[in-house]
Amino acid sequence: MTVRTAILATLAAASGLAQAAPVMQPGMWEITTRMEMPGMPAGMGQHVTQICYRASDVQDVSRTVPKDKNCEVKDYKLSGNTASWRMECRGETAMSGSGTFTYAGNSYSGTTKFTMKQGGQTMNMTQTYSARRVGDCK
Repeated sequence: MTVRTAILATLAAASGLAQAAPVMQPGMWEITTRMEMPGMPAGMGQHVTQICYRASDVQDVSRTVPKDKNCEVKDYKLSGNTASWRMECRGETAMSGSGTFTYAGNSYSGTTKFTMKQGGQTMNMTQTYSARRVGDCK
């Protein structure tokens, strides 16, 4: 009976670890975003920005998902250290897509893919994200 109890306790602890939130440290983060779109010159779509993530932000990593006032995040899921979601944007540049981020303590990386119609044509856009913690917030 003792061995069975130990095995059940180990399995319960392991399943609890698998559902734990990913480790992401608060602080100043540098995020490099690269955008690829058919017809766009290579290298034109890179952008680097810094964001201060507070402790409350990293406790709920859904707050790190790229957001826009015209977009709604749907079907957000967190599995281990990987988050996934769908996004629908309305307005002049209406589009829909999906994304994933994988967190690793002092870094994360991910991809978003969007489809939009413009001028009667369907256009696809892919953004890749590479982020790293660069220090404390100022």
